[in-house]
Amino acid sequence: MNHPILIENQKKRIDLPLWKLICFAMFNFWQMGFIYFFLEPSSALDGKIPLPINIDYGTALTVVCYLLGIFTMIFLPKIVVWVQRIDTGVALLSAIGFFLPLSEEALRFNIYLQIFCCCLLIGFETFLVVNYFSEKSSIKYLTFAYGVPCFLIALVQNELIPVNFSIFRFGIMSALVLLFIFFLRLPACKEHQPRYAKKSDGITAPKKLIWGTYLLVFIIALMGTAGPAIAGKVEHGVTIMYLVVAITCFVFYFLYKRANIHPFRMIPVSVGLGGLGFLLMIATVHVPAFSYIACVLIGFGMVSCMAGPLFGVPIMKSYPSKYVAPAIIGVVVLAVLTHAVIAEIFLGAPTVLYIVYAVIMGVLLFVYTQVEPFLMFTLRRRIADEETAVKPKVEEATVPAPEAETKIQPALTSEAAALDDPLLKLSPKKREVAELICLGYTNKDIARTLVLSEHTVKDYVKDIYYSLEVHSRMELAVLVNNYRLAIKK
Repeated sequence: MNHPILIENQKKRIDLPLWKLICFAMFNFWQMGFIYFFLEPSSALDGKIPLPINIDYGTALTVVCYLLGIFTMIFLPKIVVWVQRIDTGVALLSAIGFFLPLSEEALRFNIYLQIFCCCLLIGFETFLVVNYFSEKSSIKYLTFAYGVPCFLIALVQNELIPVNFSIFRFGIMSALVLLFIFFLRLPACKEHQPRYAKKSDGITAPKKLIWGTYLLVFIIALMGTAGPAIAGKVEHGVTIMYLVVAITCFVFYFLYKRANIHPFRMIPVSVGLGGLGFLLMIATVHVPAFSYIACVLIGFGMVSCMAGPLFGVPIMKSYPSKYVAPAIIGVVVLAVLTHAVIAEIFLGAPTVLYIVYAVIMGVLLFVYTQVEPFLMFTLRRRIADEETAVKPKVEEATVPAPEAETKIQPALTSEAAALDDPLLKLSPKKREVAELICLGYTNKDIARTLVLSEHTVKDYVKDIYYSLEVHSRMELAVLVNNYRLAIKK
């Protein structure tokens, strides 16, 4: 649907150069590097003083930060960028404290302050990707840019080169400086803030796409929590895993850049290899050397977990809602708690735990195959043509006529016709229904959008299936996606 709000939001999205995205990705190094360096029981400051951290307090603080972030994104979305600037500035001042001769209590407080600032930004990272970044910027950020901090996280493990506290604190300072520069240069003006849909705007939410994506994010986050935990049980496992993640991120980026292969197309391979990694961990009881191969495979699987924020982009492209980013973060929190429960239940049975996560990866692969066609169709769909798009005034709350809201223009070319576009076999009305199906709309959603009865929509769907020789919504989306991919090539 070429709704004015969708056109307006698409024009507001920001294309960022790679160096800025790398600055933003330093958040990942700050977060995971800090956790691995400080919160491991064997960690020591300057190689002398083991740092006692109360994990219970850390967990409670993390939950509070998640809730604060979700609250801010829902009720105060316009100040998110400013909160990020202030938060990073406080963290930067706090990091200076690591260069001072602090007492043990002051040092502990300083670390908790770092944890608070870091965890508060976790949700805002997803908020920026979902609401501000263009699709290309999101892909560059979650592939190449993410690979840089993943490589640095591997270095922090003290297994490739010695990294003591003196070196580490310079690394944290550098990461925070780059992150602070990014937020200062990120536009916080009203012109770049998305306009969220209201009921009066007449935009129908594609429920199949939305709920399928949230389920996908939940399973991916569950695997993303389990991967580092299981790799951490293997000597050098975390280093191996993050090195593989970094390399795979770079490979995903170059495949996207050079071969035009979208990361969503590569995720099934990543998920499959991750599942094999969990299964291979079972064999480590008899052949310990397999544990290193398992960590490599789990590293491949972890790359799909980092694409979590990217899944929110198709939802915002179809139905811009202020609840998309908070919902994704809420789902991630639920996944973290679920992992904690699963790990507690199978605490004394690691083999069963590996089997459970291998099964979860299989479920993830199945769910992804069901949702991916709708995600790809939504991303490939052009919101508006340059010639016909009219940017509405933000302050006006006028509701377009139903015809203007629901009219879909496939913009078929002679080249498309020559390659036998499957949608050309359908009447204009059935073509509209087919496009909405591919966007993840249910029959009820389509009926409301096109002002038809649900019974009429069901008849149209049957005719579409018969004409195009498909048997399900997923098959229809795959058929159209394959055609459009051939056109693009």
